Amino acid sequence: MSLNLLSIPKPIELKIQELNQLVQDNHSYIPLPQIASFLGANAEGLRNCIEKGQCPFGLAWQKDIRGNKAFKIPTVTFYLWYTQGVGFRN
Repeated sequence: MSLNLLSIPKPIELKIQELNQLVQDNHSYIPLPQIASFLGANAEGLRNCIEKGQCPFGLAWQKDIRGNKAFKIPTVTFYLWYTQGVGFRN
């Protein structure tokens, strides 16, 4: 039996399938709680990272005068960040 050392490990394959399903289910924007779950992160911590500009895939803004904030994660931006655009390189 020969071992293919360059085969994709099963955990990577499963994570890419999960990413593809996330994109399929959310064509324009992915809800922040779903991204947090996908990354294994705390949603509030992810909000803080986005707000501080540490997550290049997320957008944050102040919604109203009371200081309530809103967050958006564009699907394409997140996908390209996560995959490092590897699917679009020659």
